[in-house]
Amino acid sequence: MSSVTTACDRPLVLVGFMGAGKTTVGRLLAARLRTSFVDADDAICAQAAMDVPAIFAAEGETGFRERERVVIAGLLVDGPRVIALGGGALREPTMTLLAQGATVVWLDVDADTAWSRVSTDADHRPLARDERRFRALHAERAATYAAAADRYVDATAAPEAVAAAILGSPVVRPGASRDLRAFVGDRNAVTVVDEAVAHLVDQVGDVVLVHGGEEAKSVAGVERLWRALADARLERRDVVVAIGGGTITDVAGFAAASFRRGISWIAVPTTIVGQVDAAIGGKTGINVAAKNDVGAFHLPEAVVCDPDLLVTLPARERAAGLAEAVKTALLSGWSGLEAAEPLELVRRTSAYKVRVVTEDPTERGIRAFLNLGHTIGHGVEAAAGYGELLHGEAVAVGLVAALWLSERVRGLDPSVAVETEALLVRLGLPVRAPGVDVDQVLALIESDKKRVAGRTRFVLLDAVGAPVHGIEVDPALVRAAVERVA
Repeated sequence: MSSVTTACDRPLVLVGFMGAGKTTVGRLLAARLRTSFVDADDAICAQAAMDVPAIFAAEGETGFRERERVVIAGLLVDGPRVIALGGGALREPTMTLLAQGATVVWLDVDADTAWSRVSTDADHRPLARDERRFRALHAERAATYAAAADRYVDATAAPEAVAAAILGSPVVRPGASRDLRAFVGDRNAVTVVDEAVAHLVDQVGDVVLVHGGEEAKSVAGVERLWRALADARLERRDVVVAIGGGTITDVAGFAAASFRRGISWIAVPTTIVGQVDAAIGGKTGINVAAKNDVGAFHLPEAVVCDPDLLVTLPARERAAGLAEAVKTALLSGWSGLEAAEPLELVRRTSAYKVRVVTEDPTERGIRAFLNLGHTIGHGVEAAAGYGELLHGEAVAVGLVAALWLSERVRGLDPSVAVETEALLVRLGLPVRAPGVDVDQVLALIESDKKRVAGRTRFVLLDAVGAPVHGIEVDPALVRAAVERVA
């Protein structure tokens, strides 16, 4: 289920530059949602009885934009549920209308991809006849799309994959956590919230305060939540709202997955690690014999990421969350992490995870990529004692070990490890875990839930942006990797 079909019952509006595939994706998305679709440019042409080049020739861009404004206003009032807008449609007062009455999805493509898609169709695209102007316009409009968007999707993939990713993409918008009732609607709800952030966000229905941290992810912790859901008399149509870091969304999501054989839930992550990773993809669980070894795949119907909540994070928590973003940059090849503002960081990092999870929801294949650095990292985290090292700090150490193994097993360029270690240090993250018991880490790795046929498999890199999974590594090398970071 997706918040596309539940939150506010607003039309879904696709925006993005020329060549982003808005019309093709829009038709596929409308078919998935069993609703109607219209391309705003087609509606403009029908009203004018002229095609776009003819309108530009007769009335100029100013005339076209006025027609566009009128048509879009009409579509938002009484139109289809999926609407594709032209690349330059985001102007006032249209921007205000969209903010008040639509869920806006930015289909993002880089300038090279966009030009390759539209340059052969310049006769029908008046603004795609000059490549230099085209590229300048692409750069100019990016800030406008970013300001308008509720959701962000990487549109360089095939249209079917982009349409699927939209359904799983989080709402990432400043202030989004201040109107959670819009996502809950008229259903009954129980809000499970970390007591440390309870004063920062809306709470809907009955409220259960939880102290965040790995201790929340216990059998006793989930039992407490089950009893709270029962006391609130939640029915199958009702919803759990989970507000907090990754431990809160993990345990509350698992309670929702298992209560009455599964009820809906909404994740409101309040940490960087939650917004870029933990709350996305439907993994829920608790710790019994090992980290996350009891759980379920249970997709939230909405993930609501409010970057405004991140400004309250202590410096150590903020840095720990960035470890997952570094992991994603290694997997995807994104080079802009260090300079990114929180909004862009969350959008780009979560978009990669959504794309992978959409293709492989139950980790039968490429979803395993997301475990880069985690096999050794989880062992380090547990051996150090939960709370001694934050999850992201342990992942940072695990990444260093994974890159060292990648050099020796896959021939990864050694400069990747050097540059990544330097980046982790600049971000305030550890690259070693001094004093951790190597034998204990190795024993914990042996109990990792991702073992196959009794053997631990690793995610490694052939190059930045080229991960491989299911790699069996000589135990002596694994020991050497752990010793290097211990």
